[in-house]
Amino acid sequence: MTRPSALEQVPLHAWVLEQVEAGARVLLLAPDEVLTQRLVAAGCTVLGLAGASEPARPLAERLDGLAPTHVVLSGEGCPPDFEETLRTVAQAVPSATLLVGARNAASSTALLEVLSGHVPAVPGATEASLTRCFSALGLKVLARRAVPCQPRTTPLAAGTEAALRGLLAQLSPVTGADVLLYALAPSGVGEEEASRAHVPGLLSVVLWAGESQTRPLLDEALFSLACQEQQPLEIVLVTPFQDEAARELLERYQSLGAYTFELVEAEAQAAFAEGLRRARGQYVSFLDAACIVYPDHYVRLVQALRDGEAAWAVSRARRTPIEGPERFVPFKRPLPLGEHLEPAQLHHEPSLLFALVVDRSRLGPFPLEQAARSAFELPLRLAAFFAPTFLGGIASCEQRFTGSEKEGPGGPPPELWMLTSLGTVEERVERARAEGASAKGMRHRVIDELNNRFRERVPRLHGALKSLAGRLVR
Repeated sequence: MTRPSALEQVPLHAWVLEQVEAGARVLLLAPDEVLTQRLVAAGCTVLGLAGASEPARPLAERLDGLAPTHVVLSGEGCPPDFEETLRTVAQAVPSATLLVGARNAASSTALLEVLSGHVPAVPGATEASLTRCFSALGLKVLARRAVPCQPRTTPLAAGTEAALRGLLAQLSPVTGADVLLYALAPSGVGEEEASRAHVPGLLSVVLWAGESQTRPLLDEALFSLACQEQQPLEIVLVTPFQDEAARELLERYQSLGAYTFELVEAEAQAAFAEGLRRARGQYVSFLDAACIVYPDHYVRLVQALRDGEAAWAVSRARRTPIEGPERFVPFKRPLPLGEHLEPAQLHHEPSLLFALVVDRSRLGPFPLEQAARSAFELPLRLAAFFAPTFLGGIASCEQRFTGSEKEGPGGPPPELWMLTSLGTVEERVERARAEGASAKGMRHRVIDELNNRFRERVPRLHGALKSLAGRLVR
């Protein structure tokens, strides 16, 4: 199988025809007879570059006087050349919409074909490189489309290819696209998201305070954050509407905690994702208005990350019921039980979301903001790629609740491929066997003890039952 060196034309043709309307003046930077015919049939005027017989003339001069409404160009080839061409076109015809198509060099198809030795590695564009280019040139994305990869394009076994594609898509969803298509327009300024760097050492706590039953507990949650030993600290408080009462609480405790804060409006489903987008810290954590954290909670987690190489750390937490207007606490249930953290516990104990800290500088292309849209699945999605550091011992985070405790997760676990070493699997199996043997031994000891007591206290009845059991067995 040979991989085409140029962009397949069909996706780009369909994209261009979708973006233009009858009467549009479309400039094709590269000759394309098929696309020209289709555009003319759609009622468009197709323009050619002036001075075609003089290719040495600067591109800006050749664009002068054409006044296109749309310009079609390919993102194939050398990135510096493409960026310079894009800059020239954007400056020469600022009113035109730029229609760009590029083969994704980071698609799972391209990566697997190169890794399997099926095709040689070739330079190309990725979504990350294109996004940086657009931002540097002050171009905004009006529309985007990703053409999905086709399965079974490599000599690998079907199951192997599916598993690898699944892993790559979890790490970076754009690996599932073979071709990337954009409609661009000059904006004059770079996009905020592309230029906003994370502040080293800063911990950002994204706090959701939108549930009516937990809103009265926000005061205590903010007080516990103000008492944190971790510095510097940023609180990103997310509410579904403009909440001046929340602002007053933040300002009240600010002198105690010396934190910075930002108020964000978002609905529940997008709360943590939007909060993450606005968070400035290298380290991020999540909290609910019903949660409180002990003073050393975050400093222990951040220090564990600094001392090791893990991308995230999680502590033991508690589920704490509160009853009545006086907030009586009948018990506190620690989670997880035991001194080891298993992936299944991250699914069955959703409250562990509020007991973790993530180092964003160690995630690579992992889509943290996208994964946070299913917030209670986030720990399990992180565990699929990054083994966490678990801080056992005494719990330092509590999620409180009123009424009856919700049992288990809200749904089945997500379909995930787990990147786990054989040694880790063997360790978990051995630990499960040891725990099973320990439980079995305990059952035997309990039965033996009951048997001894029964024989001592009612020896005649014990003897009769033993004799009857013996005859039944024979």
